[in-house]
Amino acid sequence: MLSSKAHTPGTVTVDTFTFDKIRENFNVVLAKFDDKYPFGDKYDQFKKFAENVVNTKNLLVVEIPITEYGDKENQQLAKEYDVKKVDYPVYKLFLKDKSKPIDYTGDKTEDDLKRFLSQHTNLWFGLPGTIEELDHLAQEYFYASSNNDVNTQMSLLEKAREQVKRLVNKKEKKSGESYVKIMESIIKQGTEFLKRERRRVQNLLQEKITNEKKQEFQHRANILLSFKSLKESITDTIDAVKENVVNTGK
Repeated sequence: MLSSKAHTPGTVTVDTFTFDKIRENFNVVLAKFDDKYPFGDKYDQFKKFAENVVNTKNLLVVEIPITEYGDKENQQLAKEYDVKKVDYPVYKLFLKDKSKPIDYTGDKTEDDLKRFLSQHTNLWFGLPGTIEELDHLAQEYFYASSNNDVNTQMSLLEKAREQVKRLVNKKEKKSGESYVKIMESIIKQGTEFLKRERRRVQNLLQEKITNEKKQEFQHRANILLSFKSLKESITDTIDAVKENVVNTGK
């Protein structure tokens, strides 16, 4: 169904003149370049995403509507960031301490957008299969592991085990056990285990498996994102991004 509005609730609409001023004031800005009046499944997914992350601290979701007619709105921004109409909607992540944006190349769904932000930021979105308290422990655990602080590792592992014991919901308990098993594997194999396990899970997700198994592996992939080593690739990702920058002047 055709959208009758050029603005999506939960977002801020910006243009060539306001974009830089606004993004400089936020740590994390996800920008969507799209038609002025988007519609269809991808837009429906974006609306759900925007609604669900509207209260996330330090995150701003902006829309940059681009038109091919009349005043040709925001064509300058589209050119500057190498945005092509055939790729709409185009998502780019702007981090305050980075000079170049990170291009989003995944599926344009609510969960995949959240997964992308979880991978490249410290924001928490409650991805399917994750548990907030255990996510925080996982982050602390990885830092301890990186510093070879075995005593802290063991203390955090015990805390995780205790939290899992208190879980009543069957699905949550299964997720909680995954956190504990990952922590135990890190003690035995080091933080390199995380990279190997992520590759293994991603490969399994590409195989022909039942929907139940696919959900199980996707939940494990989401939990793995809670361990910070998966963010080590951010620098490489940013360095690989290529953009044509046009001086717009002020």
